[in-house]
Amino acid sequence: MMDETDAQPDLLPALARVVRGTSMLFWGLPVAMVVSIMSTLSNWTDAAWPMGMLLPPVTFGMLWCGLWLLGAFQPQERVWQGALGQAKLMGLFNLGLSPFLHWHHRVPDEFYFANAVWLLALAFVAYLMALNKMLSRLAAMLPDETLRVEAKLFSRMNRVLLAMTPIGFGAMYLISLINEPPELLFRFVAMAANFRPWFFMAFVLIPVSMTMSLLWKTKESILASVFTPKQ
Repeated sequence: MMDETDAQPDLLPALARVVRGTSMLFWGLPVAMVVSIMSTLSNWTDAAWPMGMLLPPVTFGMLWCGLWLLGAFQPQERVWQGALGQAKLMGLFNLGLSPFLHWHHRVPDEFYFANAVWLLALAFVAYLMALNKMLSRLAAMLPDETLRVEAKLFSRMNRVLLAMTPIGFGAMYLISLINEPPELLFRFVAMAANFRPWFFMAFVLIPVSMTMSLLWKTKESILASVFTPKQ
């Protein structure tokens, strides 16, 4: 496909938008996670008012804009556009819920705000899963065979790891509905609570880092194939 760029003058601008979009996603993912955690745990959003309240929507809007830039590439490919549409939908959902990070910190006892933050956490996991599926579809249309193999393998691995998060949330919610849990179950929950940082690293941080790696390799593959002068 890349070798046919001379016959497809509209392809180069579309690929340039893909490069900008993947770069925006690469930098936006860690920024969104840091802003989300800091908005929930610290008072810095209050000190930086009103910019503190605007930072979560701005960072999640950055993630959505990165996906929007990818839409110009191969608009006739239904499978690719379908995967991109799912990621954009989840990104829009995250954007709509992001202001609740600040509001929950201001009013932590409000049940509605707390539920919205938990819903945002689950929606962000779903966004990452959709993003990995989209990257696999994108790599399948690029000429780099190594990238295609890696994207297929690691995107599937990331989705499996990320799927453990909502399963864990669901299990903890069901356990909370039991009035008098058995002693063994109570000990298991206590042990799981002690290992929360490790679970977060294994089921969230590792998939995020591998997703960022795929984004970077996709961008570099396009730059190397199209925008690097041939000798």
